Amino acid sequence: MGTTPTQHDLDGLLPSEFLVEASGVPAIAYVRAGSPGSPTIVGLPGGGHLARVFYGHPGSRAEDFLDYWLEKSGFGLIALSYPSDHRVFRRRLPDLTVTDWGNAAAAITAEIIKTRGLRGPTVPIGWSMAGRAFRAFNVAARSADLDMPGFIALAAFPPMPGMVRVDPKGEPFTVEGFWRTGCDDAGLSARNESFLRDINWGETELIDAAAYAEYYIVNTPIRLRGEPNQRAGLERNSLLDTIADLGTFAYPDYPFTGVIAPTRISDARHALTDQATWGFLNSQKLFSEYSAANSMPALDGAWSQLRELALQLPTRLCRYVEGAHFFFVGRDGAAQTALHIEDLCKQLEDLQVTMARLLAP
Repeated sequence: MGTTPTQHDLDGLLPSEFLVEASGVPAIAYVRAGSPGSPTIVGLPGGGHLARVFYGHPGSRAEDFLDYWLEKSGFGLIALSYPSDHRVFRRRLPDLTVTDWGNAAAAITAEIIKTRGLRGPTVPIGWSMAGRAFRAFNVAARSADLDMPGFIALAAFPPMPGMVRVDPKGEPFTVEGFWRTGCDDAGLSARNESFLRDINWGETELIDAAAYAEYYIVNTPIRLRGEPNQRAGLERNSLLDTIADLGTFAYPDYPFTGVIAPTRISDARHALTDQATWGFLNSQKLFSEYSAANSMPALDGAWSQLRELALQLPTRLCRYVEGAHFFFVGRDGAAQTALHIEDLCKQLEDLQVTMARLLAP
């Protein structure tokens, strides 16, 4: 794994970042080790954004970003930006699939954990579109023997198509074939203007328009969006192809997932549905684990406890933070999100212990 970038390539990186590669898929990586034995969080960004949404840009206030608060809790952070049209990437991969990215991100994470001698569990957090890759990442992570009790979704879409509005006329694309989620010739798009208002709501300006354009937004491989029929002539992009790429119905391959959702009406889908949507998938995962045990729980009362656990999961693994799609940016939101991450990491670890006890032969 690895690349040897030229100085021209390095011009697009922050001093804390470096290029990595696995399975032919490059990524921008940021790594900060935590306290020995503490969890290492793996930050995966959403559509049109670099993973800097988790750790900030030059001149920003550290306390406005998750990394600052995760470090206070002793947690490490590996933040990975998927290949986009950012100038640091020498090769363009506009047709990158969710499976490609999930496999590469897991392999990169495993290599960083190994080479840096990091100890403790690994817990990926995925924001927005990154939730599409949870199943693929989980499968690849198991093959790499990562110690991973589960995932945490930050206003994230699961690997289920049909949850994002698809424009009948298709999405806008760059000449290189990327989904146009970055700047256009006129500057910030209406989409990004809306995101910037979301970032800066109720606060002093956290990220100004110039910094947002320079350090955060990029054009995105369209298949990572996890929706079919995004562009006329795009091969392998039917509904069936998308379902196969996402692994939508491969419930045994899903991780148990903690949820942190927003509250504001401007992100109504996540505010209203995340608890139920991820709760459904967690219950399917629980049933898959039960089925794989190949027998009724043997302990007295274990069946009743398993049923009670199934009823509890949607609320036990869900937390809310005041805000909208960028609720985790800004001092208060970042601090609260970090506390919820710490709590959900414990919940996911406890859940693994409980499941092993209840399903013991």
